[in-house]
Amino acid sequence: MSTSEFTQRAAKMIRENRFFTLATQGVDGVWAAPINYVLGENAELYFYSAADARHSRHIGDQALVAGAVFNSTATSEEVDGLQFAATCITLDGDELERVSEYYFQVNFPDEVDREWWYRPAAEFAPGATWRFYKLQFTDVFVIDFESVEESRVDKRVRIDLQDLSSVLAQRVG
Repeated sequence: MSTSEFTQRAAKMIRENRFFTLATQGVDGVWAAPINYVLGENAELYFYSAADARHSRHIGDQALVAGAVFNSTATSEEVDGLQFAATCITLDGDELERVSEYYFQVNFPDEVDREWWYRPAAEFAPGATWRFYKLQFTDVFVIDFESVEESRVDKRVRIDLQDLSSVLAQRVG
């Protein structure tokens, strides 16, 4: 499989899924949480969580995180997965305003659903109930199916982040 095909698979997983597992670490130990996300314009993922959630507290102490994107409903023969390391940035100011509006538009295209879920940007400001985050990949890996077929060893292939960003920037109709 070519590097381009691995990158295309990674982009497809990011585009077609809405959740990732976020792994964090803090003074109270390690933690994993399912996170609903939307894809931003520059290969970043946006999400929000309660400011007092364990993973939010961890991000406040340590911005380096890890995670996985996969379709949990896929069969063993269909399964594909993406693992990542990333930096999580807490948003505020103009970027918070822009991202919060974008997030609710993308994540809730149905107006009735959006109205129920919608919260104004002020509810994500420092000291508020929730916080918005931008996840920026520092490393991305996908499964190497050829190694599984050849040696029955489950290996990963590192994805070039610039290539991934370029592919994700190409909006799909």
